[in-house]
Amino acid sequence: MELRQLEHFVAAAEELHFTRAAQRVNIVQSGLSSSIGALERELGAKLFVRSTRAVRLTQEGEVLLTQARRILSAAATARSAVAGVAGGMGGRLTIGIMQCFRRGLTEALAAFHAEHPRVELRLVQAPSADLLDRVAAGTLDLAFACARTAPAGVHLTPLDDRPMVFACHGGHRLAGRAAVSLAETADEDFVDYPPGWGSRTVVDAVLADHGLRRRLACEVGDTDTLLDLVAHGLGVAVLPPSLDPRHRDELRLIPLAPPVPTFPTGIVTPAGATSAAARILLDTVLARQPAPVAR
Repeated sequence: MELRQLEHFVAAAEELHFTRAAQRVNIVQSGLSSSIGALERELGAKLFVRSTRAVRLTQEGEVLLTQARRILSAAATARSAVAGVAGGMGGRLTIGIMQCFRRGLTEALAAFHAEHPRVELRLVQAPSADLLDRVAAGTLDLAFACARTAPAGVHLTPLDDRPMVFACHGGHRLAGRAAVSLAETADEDFVDYPPGWGSRTVVDAVLADHGLRRRLACEVGDTDTLLDLVAHGLGVAVLPPSLDPRHRDELRLIPLAPPVPTFPTGIVTPAGATSAAARILLDTVLARQPAPVAR
């Protein structure tokens, strides 16, 4: 089994289209099919079911995909480590980010790029649940996500865990309050992210733990849209503390009374070997984190 064969297999598994997969790895389609066929014969198992209309993975193919991604990620880490010793750090660093994480990230990325210009930085934005899965699968080198504990296959370096805030329109009945409890919002229309987003997961868990329910009027995957909906009186929200409400004069951010959901952020890396570039970026981010806010 060769790394080249695994690269061909992963491309075909992710594209589920042999022509696109061949283009992605810069070989002709017949070469890709031959490579995957040899891999299937070596493993003694069919990896794909192909018809005139679709391509899908077999159960054996699903199992191999997870392992192949990890093997290719480890190989890339080894190449990066050797290159860093031999002639300066290079390669690619694929980083997952969530929409509402901004604390020190941009500055750290700029500092890292200035110090290591040969490392190609690729940013992928996704919900925190997806980011954790992608790091575990080896498709991300590291991610900035909302997570309190580390699931299997990843390591979590905590960064922050700050109280979330209540957000409403300036003319809302609760806009003048010094603090708002979640129990007082039972009859309100809420605006929130879809399931899987970090803040949505946190708020849903706190409501469930205290036997509270809410009415969701809007689910949006875009922070600017969410803030605009709240600022225009189309619902209320419970938001991460790091969101920037500038240019929205009608938006009110109010502390929550207990029980207060908190928004835990951290850097997620694979549980096994981490590339030298990823370790350096992690240290760069940690060095630029603001001092903890007193509770």
